[in-house]
Amino acid sequence: MRSLSELIFEATMKSWAAIRKIPASSLLRASESPMGFAALAGAGVGCVLLLNIVGGAGSGGAAQSYKNAAGSNTPAPQAEASQSVGAETQAVAEPTAQPVESFKLRRNETLINLLERARIMRRNAHAVVNVLDDITNLRKLQRGQEIKIQRVQEADGLIQALWIRDSFGEQAVARRTDARYSAAREPISTIALTHLVEGTITDNLYLSAKREGLPDNVIIDLIRMMSFNVDFEREIRQGDTFQVYFERRYAPEFDDMENGRILHVDLDLQRRPVNATWFEDSEGNRDYFDLGGESTRRALMKTPLDVAVVTSRYGKRKHPVLGYTRMHKGVDFRAPTGTPIMAAGDGVIEMAARNGSYGNYIRIRHNDTYKTAYGHLSKFGKGVKRGRRVKQGQIIGYSGATGRVTAAHLHYEVLVSGRQSNPLTLKLPTGRVLAGDDLERFQRLRGAIVADINNIRETGSQLAAAGASLAQAQ
Repeated sequence: MRSLSELIFEATMKSWAAIRKIPASSLLRASESPMGFAALAGAGVGCVLLLNIVGGAGSGGAAQSYKNAAGSNTPAPQAEASQSVGAETQAVAEPTAQPVESFKLRRNETLINLLERARIMRRNAHAVVNVLDDITNLRKLQRGQEIKIQRVQEADGLIQALWIRDSFGEQAVARRTDARYSAAREPISTIALTHLVEGTITDNLYLSAKREGLPDNVIIDLIRMMSFNVDFEREIRQGDTFQVYFERRYAPEFDDMENGRILHVDLDLQRRPVNATWFEDSEGNRDYFDLGGESTRRALMKTPLDVAVVTSRYGKRKHPVLGYTRMHKGVDFRAPTGTPIMAAGDGVIEMAARNGSYGNYIRIRHNDTYKTAYGHLSKFGKGVKRGRRVKQGQIIGYSGATGRVTAAHLHYEVLVSGRQSNPLTLKLPTGRVLAGDDLERFQRLRGAIVADINNIRETGSQLAAAGASLAQAQ
């Protein structure tokens, strides 16, 4: 009868044999889909378990068997796990360099204060700060910011080099050469990736997407781009499905991710399918377009906030405060105090002030035909005042309960040629439509993206099958 270790070894080899048939580029893409990542992680756990059971103390037999089975150019998982970016950094450092130390800014601490805490001589600290001030805004450093320092070998109180990562893909670096300091911006090595998240809506789009692992900032971008032609309160239903494919970058040295733009969205709604694909035309204009090449952007957004639940519609109603029936010339959205409110379209602010029963009120003129108004705000956005130009999606204020209200909400109006109209049923003019070479390029790009998504899903299924086989053995 075969032992447990032999059974696990056999299952692991079969799983890795299946995985090895998949091209490396596909494996990398699959690792960016939830199902594929889970399968790869499961296979990795299996190999670690195998090495622990079979290898024994210092025998190295299992690692060698893995190498023979996987191919001579593939390192054993145990060796891979022991590598670190930090170790690589030390390996290429100059022989006389001191180890790199890491410090984090404390509350209300400046860079000078931190260097003093690190026992750097004050004059030396000021010299370093002076050169850094020319290439980065040191006043924007916040609590928890990591500062890396390498000291001069012969003088512990002098800085040889200092690193500040002030953006995801760049860092400010000061170096000492011949007793003088110079500073420069240096790129941080990153890997371009894509990520696919899909799921079924069980309550609302925001919560369902969040449960499936879609990052908050990507969800907000999704809702903003879809809010031109989707009524989130009336059109989203339980059982609808979503698929979001977006860019992101991985920084191995810091082991973190930055989410980028959405490349493709599919919403399979009960009433109709909605899709959008990012595209840059021949003139450098960037936008989202549907299957037919028509821009998904409209002159105005249907909903000027991220999560829209209508509490009072346009039309006659019994006023909640006054108690009698009167015309309600806008739409009320449930919005707890402090919810960001966005400009529904590009335009110029006509009013940003207290306005009777509206409370704190903003009115924006978008063109000769359309205006929008926002009432009961708790406060205005930064720089929002009469005469200022705003962009579509820009935060102009925050919801509240100012004016004649019973609870915090947003009162939203759309004025067409000076008269209030129903924002939810208003037929808004569409954006541009691609034609000619631009349309052909868009259709090719969209086809490539859809094929990429299908590849990710297929590879993820293959990995899941291999992972399931390994899990049974374990």
